[in-house]
Order: sequence, then structure tokens, then C-alpha cells
Amino acid sequence: MRTYMLSIITVMALIAGSTAWAGLITNTPDLPPDGDYVSPESYHEYSAAGIILDDPVHRPLMTPPPVITSVGPDEMETFDSTFDAAEVGMGLGAIHMEGPVSVKVYNKVGYTTGTFNTEIISMSLSGNTSLGPIIVRESPTLSSMGITSITDIGGGSYDITSFFDVFTELSVDGGQTWIPCDASTRMTLVPEPATLCLLALGGLLIRKRK
Repeated sequence: MRTYMLSIITVMALIAGSTAWAGLITNTPDLPPDGDYVSPESYHEYSAAGIILDDPVHRPLMTPPPVITSVGPDEMETFDSTFDAAEVGMGLGAIHMEGPVSVKVYNKVGYTTGTFNTEIISMSLSGNTSLGPIIVRESPTLSSMGITSITDIGGGSYDITSFFDVFTELSVDGGQTWIPCDASTRMTLVPEPATLCLLALGGLLIRKRK
């Protein structure tokens, strides 16, 4: 009974704190990973504009399929994405943005698994708020670097861990002026909440049968 109760507590903790779960189990080693990048301990703050984007979630989209090209030993990935956050600085509420992203994976060509330095080369996200349009882009002057690891865990499955320290800029006048974020924001790959719940519940059922 004690093990069963601990399993329930574990499931509740995983669901409540799912943004702390790093890594993605997938049936393909291809990048970009089909998961969410979140920032559980940070946010995007633009003090000069009085805007804070809290609980950010950035997700690569698989439709249309990402475009993968090689530049020497490096892999270039270009894909569409969505970005969701709660704006708390000015009380604008939920914000949804969409736009393209380009990522370079250094020395990836010829390798399926391994640990690779990565960099967001460009990103342009746009959406609307109650005060008008908003645009967020990756800084054109500061490097948004990260690391991605792909591990073959057998059975046709792979474990992908990834993060980026992202420098962004924000515009509320259609791109005429840009306001830099106060600092970089670490965005870490996590499974989708539904997948996380299934993993947790699977662990609960296994313990219950023992």
C-alpha cells in the first residue's frame, strides 16, 4: 500500500511540475525534436517596454515538414513554430505567436546519435495582443547557443535532451524599433504533457501490480 501511495504522489508531482522533466523519448533521432521547449525557472522580460512573457512554451511544428540541409559538417534545420506565453507585465493575458526558426547543429552530418553544439541562427515570431501586434525575434547580434544530445536507448527508441540560451528582441511597432530582452532565457526540451502523464501512469500501474 505504501508503494502504491508513493506512486500516486509521484504521478501528481510529475503532472504538477511537468516543466521540470527534461528529455524526450521518440521513435526517430531526427531533429528538430517533436516536443516543447519551456522555461520552468525563467521568463522573457523586456523592462524597457514593461512587458514580461511568463511561462513561455516554444514548439517546433512538423507540418509542413522541417527542411534539412547540410552546410559542410553542419546540419541546418528550418521549420515553422508556435510560441505561447502569459504576458504579466502589462496584464495583456495569453499571447500566441507563430513564425519560422532556423537552427544550426554543429558537426551533425554523418552522425545519428551524439552530443552536438547547436545555435538558433534566426527566429521571427509574430502575434496579436489587446494593444496591437507583437513581434519577437532572435537577437541579430548575440548568439543563442545550446546543446542537443541524441541517445539510442534500444528498441527503435531514442532519448533526446536539448536546451538553448536564447537572446530575443521585441517590437510593438511592426519592427521599426526593437527592445532587447533583459537577459538570455534558457529553453529546455520536455515531453508533451499528455505523454508525460502516460509515462507516469505507466509507472503507477507497474508498481500497483507488484
